[in-house]
Amino acid sequence: MNSSLKHLSEIVASANDLLYQQFKSINTVMGIMDKNLRKQGIRADAITVDCLALDKKIVLFLHDDKPNSVDIALGNKAGDIHACTTHAISEVSEAFMLQLMQVNFVTSVN
Repeated sequence: MNSSLKHLSEIVASANDLLYQQFKSINTVMGIMDKNLRKQGIRADAITVDCLALDKKIVLFLHDDKPNSVDIALGNKAGDIHACTTHAISEVSEAFMLQLMQVNFVTSVN
């Protein structure tokens, strides 16, 4: 696992833990794709956060040709993407990810 993927996955996992502490009814599943995309010919790694009950997903893509940035896609389990933004990796903090999860998973429940 490359250092950027490891760093971001730790941030996402920590934010995910904080989300669960605040909202016990929000269950999420986190995944790391460090080989599957490459087997498909895509030069990228990804971190996924799924909220299965809401059919919502956050995917962070780390493309080999953009080593200092991360694409963040919002969508559903079927793979439909509703929004995608690019951020510098340095901008993605635990607080940033927690807010992103709250907006996409918690406000949908309330």
